[in-house]
Amino acid sequence: MSSVATSNWNHLFDDFQFSAKDFYKNVEAEITRRQLPDVKMKTLTLSEGGLMSKNRLYFEVKRKDYIFHICAAPFGTGFFVSWWLREKISFWQELLIKIPYIGEKIVERMQYKPYYVIDTATMFRSSVHQSILNVIDTITQPKGIKSLSEFERKPNTTPMNA
Repeated sequence: MSSVATSNWNHLFDDFQFSAKDFYKNVEAEITRRQLPDVKMKTLTLSEGGLMSKNRLYFEVKRKDYIFHICAAPFGTGFFVSWWLREKISFWQELLIKIPYIGEKIVERMQYKPYYVIDTATMFRSSVHQSILNVIDTITQPKGIKSLSEFERKPNTTPMNA
């Protein structure tokens, strides 16, 4: 079963370094504290690109048909954090989406979901995102890093193709 990106978020912290593994441990602890139902978490490596490209360590958080891939890594003299939220789709939905102009609309109409399903998916996204922001605040504030603005804290709900 394949998946499509439904939203994402990222931020680069200039002149700041932190261990990705420690960041993931802190995120896991924060999500565990929230007692979210049906959540599974693990670290995994994902390829940067093609067959011979480097692998990067990610933290994965799953709940039903939704998968967060969280990345924390050094970037030059900074440290960045990003996440991508993906939703599982069937083989047939994946084929339909590829039809220019109308494919996505057809799949949207096929995927009617009750409000409760939509609400719990939204609460999952908000809870994981807030957990990540809480960890960021915890590790950056003691180092004197400027807090993220309200705008910088908002996820992008129309992500680039991924």
